Amino acid sequence: MWSGKSNEMTILLVNDDGYTRDGIRALDRAFTRAGHEVWVVSPSSNRSAQSHAMCLSGPIRMTRYGTGRYHCSGSPTDCILYSIKGGMFPHLPDLVVSGINHGYNCSSDILYSGTCSAASEAVLQGVKAIAVSAGPDADGRYEFDRVASFVCDNLDALVSLLDDECFLNLNFPPHFKEKVEAASLGRLYYGDVPQRSDEGEDGFTLQLVEGETKRTLASAGDRTDIEVCDDGFIALSVVKVNPAVDEAAHERARKLFG
Repeated sequence: MWSGKSNEMTILLVNDDGYTRDGIRALDRAFTRAGHEVWVVSPSSNRSAQSHAMCLSGPIRMTRYGTGRYHCSGSPTDCILYSIKGGMFPHLPDLVVSGINHGYNCSSDILYSGTCSAASEAVLQGVKAIAVSAGPDADGRYEFDRVASFVCDNLDALVSLLDDECFLNLNFPPHFKEKVEAASLGRLYYGDVPQRSDEGEDGFTLQLVEGETKRTLASAGDRTDIEVCDDGFIALSVVKVNPAVDEAAHERARKLFG
């Protein structure tokens, strides 16, 4: 992996864990120290698993807490949409970096991830984007500063993989080996079961109880991001923003309805 001083950029940081969390602050420190111009628009509180949710029912409040740094009452997608379309900054950023998420965003979990959806929205708004996530060690600790330094040191190489149709999804295991492996996406099945509590005749509440997680791995022998992280390496996936259609099913539909 190439490592060296990156060209100076204007970088907009976002996450889904909230603006006070250690992951995004590690990125802020690393990019600022490297000489990049850093802006931050991050949710005011934890908005994990929001996917591509947007607030359409009322105004979004931006609260300034530092130079070029705001927290937002909306979702991670709102942070990107309103900061770019709302003219909050003098020009478009060169890059959006979303994270560092507290926990992996691997395989089919990217569909639920506010971290990845913020990166996806950036691409839709014409800005290149990278999503960064990290897993905890056995004691629940994260190596955020080390992850941030790696991304910062290799930024030019990572950005070179991007175009206007995709974002880069990076997952760092705990105590990661500094080797990057391009990885496919698998599928995760969660065995969570809703536990019901009756509240009289008027209704009841449901609370998910964690169950066993199962994995479906990629076909044709490709290694998934989960497998790469299990082996201690950095998983890299270049993810297209527009969903793919099933071309074989479309051809059958043309014959059926044509």
